[in-house]
Amino acid sequence: MRALPVLFALLLAACGGGGPRPDPFTFTGAGGQPMIADLHMPPGTERVPVVILSHDNRGKRDAQLQAYVDALKGAGAAVIVLDHYGPRSIDASQPPGQRAWFTSLDFALDAFGALDKAAENPRIDTRRAGLVGFGVGGGGGSVLAMHQWLLQTRPANAARFLAVAAVQPECSYRVGNRDTGRRPIRIIVGDRDNVTGKPACDDLASYLRAAGGDVTVSTYQNARHGFDGAPGPVVANPQGDNITRCVWQQGPDGLWRERTSGVSGASLFRIGANEQSLAAYQRSWDGCRTAGTETQGDAALRGRAVGEVAGHMQQHVISVRPR
Repeated sequence: MRALPVLFALLLAACGGGGPRPDPFTFTGAGGQPMIADLHMPPGTERVPVVILSHDNRGKRDAQLQAYVDALKGAGAAVIVLDHYGPRSIDASQPPGQRAWFTSLDFALDAFGALDKAAENPRIDTRRAGLVGFGVGGGGGSVLAMHQWLLQTRPANAARFLAVAAVQPECSYRVGNRDTGRRPIRIIVGDRDNVTGKPACDDLASYLRAAGGDVTVSTYQNARHGFDGAPGPVVANPQGDNITRCVWQQGPDGLWRERTSGVSGASLFRIGANEQSLAAYQRSWDGCRTAGTETQGDAALRGRAVGEVAGHMQQHVISVRPR
């Protein structure tokens, strides 16, 4: 019965407003890039867990993320809100193809850089750390951050994320080493999402579960992409990138093959990338994407997503007893 009061408290926090201004938080991100983020600390002097928020390819949007900050901080966690684009002078208003090439792996590496820096704060207990990623970019990056192949590149004593939540993520990547160490992954997606899409996320969940992954997909009925944004009417974009058919899968030879286009390449991410592999990726993108998307914010669905994310972090990160 204790779950109901806790959930009620989280939802009340999600509806709250702001509170004290965040502290600046500096760290080193992907590629050695100097970064700055927002650190929201709960009151008190005791050590607290930390949850990192990683935005989507529309950039850091405080109005969208504030409800998540309030709920997680209200549950007793320090919250770090990343800005992957600002320090890199990436203009989120430009079409993705006209920006500097910044991949989901870079989103994940930024999150690890912030986690490593957070370990220096005497009030933050990085033995209890969670990651929440959104949409194209942060959403895909949060799932990648759970893969053993990426964790193996970090020092053995480096902090790990105990759990992640991915809200409307791109579920496009199938890494050959699919081991996620059974750390809980929660994916939240709308059944009418024609930007990233439910079928790809169901497929990704099955792919990871086959290797013992602990993956839950929560489907919101009649929900379009952007359901946790500002409430309003449906926004149609005839030129919007629909990547629901795009799946890049790594084979035993290390090469990537995009399922729909059949195009393969040596590197999907920045690792080992050259002009040839970048060109192959662009061909695969052109071959799998379609044009035409719809987005719509919904207040009730946003409240549900905030409560579900906060509950997932409460169960698997905030309430965990440090070892």
